[in-house]
Amino acid sequence: MKQLRHFTFAILALILISIFSCSKDDDDKVVNPIIGTWEYAESIEGFSMTVTVTFNANHTGTMHMAIVIDGESESESSSFTYSTDGSQLTITENGESVVVTYSISGDTLTLTEDGEQMVYHRV
Repeated sequence: MKQLRHFTFAILALILISIFSCSKDDDDKVVNPIIGTWEYAESIEGFSMTVTVTFNANHTGTMHMAIVIDGESESESSSFTYSTDGSQLTITENGESVVVTYSISGDTLTLTEDGEQMVYHRV
């Protein structure tokens, strides 16, 4: 009878630990709103540019830029790492870092560097 009580207590303890650890894990998971794919597009007579940036949860990302000038197109892709601190976004590519201010409102990401803004939309 004593063994059954110890066994029951051990099972109950495991269940309680499992319940509380699951809810704690859920509370600890804060999703960075920058994670996802964003696109910037600009078009002026004879010129168009589309920049697609993807921020991954593991602090890596990719950028793809496509430019069309008078019907001729070029594209370029690159990989980077990033970090955020408050409203500061640091992007490091090929050993060089750039720090910009960022803000997110709904599906709009605004990057500001030296007073110039680029507005991206979530895709």
